[in-house]
Amino acid sequence: AQQQTTPGNPLLRFARAHPLVLALFAGYTVAMVHGTNWMYPELVGWYSDVSGEHLLNNFSFRQGFLSETMRRDDYRFFPLAHQDLHILSWFTAYVKVWMLVSAAELFTIVVVSARLIRRLSGRIQIPALLLITSLLVMFHPATGMAFFQFPYCERFLTFLLALYCGAYLHHHQHRNKASFYTALLFGLIGIFIKDIAVVLFVVPPSVMLVAGSLGMVEGRPSWKGSSRAEWAEAYRLELWLCSLALIFLLAYVVLSLLPSAFANQGSYNKNKWFLFAPDWRFWFLIGFCLVRTAAIGVQRSRLNLLDGLNLAALTYAIGLLLLIGFESHKYLTLPVQWVTVLDLGFVWACWISPALERYSSARVAGAVGSAVVLGTIAFDHLQPLNLVASVSKIKVRQQSWLEAYQAIDAISAQIRNKGEATNLIYSKQSWFRAKRHLNKLHFDRLIRFDPERNNLVVMEGTDKGTLYTPQAGDLLFTIDRDSSTLKSLLERWPTKLLYRDINDQKNGLIYRIQP
Repeated sequence: AQQQTTPGNPLLRFARAHPLVLALFAGYTVAMVHGTNWMYPELVGWYSDVSGEHLLNNFSFRQGFLSETMRRDDYRFFPLAHQDLHILSWFTAYVKVWMLVSAAELFTIVVVSARLIRRLSGRIQIPALLLITSLLVMFHPATGMAFFQFPYCERFLTFLLALYCGAYLHHHQHRNKASFYTALLFGLIGIFIKDIAVVLFVVPPSVMLVAGSLGMVEGRPSWKGSSRAEWAEAYRLELWLCSLALIFLLAYVVLSLLPSAFANQGSYNKNKWFLFAPDWRFWFLIGFCLVRTAAIGVQRSRLNLLDGLNLAALTYAIGLLLLIGFESHKYLTLPVQWVTVLDLGFVWACWISPALERYSSARVAGAVGSAVVLGTIAFDHLQPLNLVASVSKIKVRQQSWLEAYQAIDAISAQIRNKGEATNLIYSKQSWFRAKRHLNKLHFDRLIRFDPERNNLVVMEGTDKGTLYTPQAGDLLFTIDRDSSTLKSLLERWPTKLLYRDINDQKNGLIYRIQP
């Protein structure tokens, strides 16, 4: 008995029970961490605050993280988005450690998903459930886009949603106080992560409240069959969770609606075209909802949390469609994809695997299910917008930006060591700016070119703040943009190409003005 309580035993038991899943997690983690740096679009700005502090003032608010979410005037609302990175930045500036935390979040989502499916189905032993869930969650382009880079809040939103659903279902089954407050806490945080995230946390308890009151949920009292005190006690968590909609509405009006209306800059989604590009998983979600609705309608099944999540996912998808468009491969759809995985797992646990086990063993059923899932993943990768393509694009871009940054640093240092004037000219359209890492380069003058005003201003160095006229020997460079951002300068002065990106990217160019 004493040996069973040793700290290493849970991990060892997991490794022995799920060796393939553990190997999958390890390989996926290596893929996530390999080549990771701070060269992400939005992170270029946020990270300048982190590295500028030298971790001597750890627990201070970084303006980059706060201004991105709290100084919006385009009707957007996500005050707590990216704040997981903000907190991580207090402890370490190493983005590879951040990526390890991101991997831990992803694997937590997978494990919680499998537990949710097991509880919803009522089965304890389900063949290859964790492996199937891992494959379905991890090998989708929306997951790759969200977890292989940091700037997208859907990663943290889905993580919170999974924990919220786990706590909510636990309270539904056991009625303990810890799960009550845990679900309420995750819901309260979740509604501030993204403007339409409120539907993910409010719609499921609303469905359970209404359906339970009508006697459609097993083990929950109906409105007519119980006293008001019994009904209120039974649905106390649902009532509290539904009240989050009022908190969200009040916060949105104060933090976003009034400031945006005052600024009168227009909404972030103005001039957006109707965009709808679903994959087979979305159509499966629609079909599963129709089947569940029919089964509940003819009283062959009782409504459960999964039905509330499906309605929330569809509402979230409609919100995306109306606001910015719905493309299944994009990171924006990650919460919808996660709910679809729960549906697929539920179908496997309740319908397919029991049928297979009647004619074979659980091991054979698990192998068949895993093979089918691998087949669907292979089919997905026949499409141009797949996981490998999405991740490869992210990794190549990071490597390209890093090499371009190192190249301009090395070339400018070499010129300055010769005693020659070193003037660096970059475009205003770049993510990189004087206070965003360019001030660490070697230069006499760091000059910003504004294509709209067609002028050049010295941002750092000699004659700071004055207008500048290019001269022979100056370096024109771009790290993250193509040459069109420097087009008028390249047309006006003769230049020599000193560096071109070797990763088949249009960015990463360094020119020197010739006499």
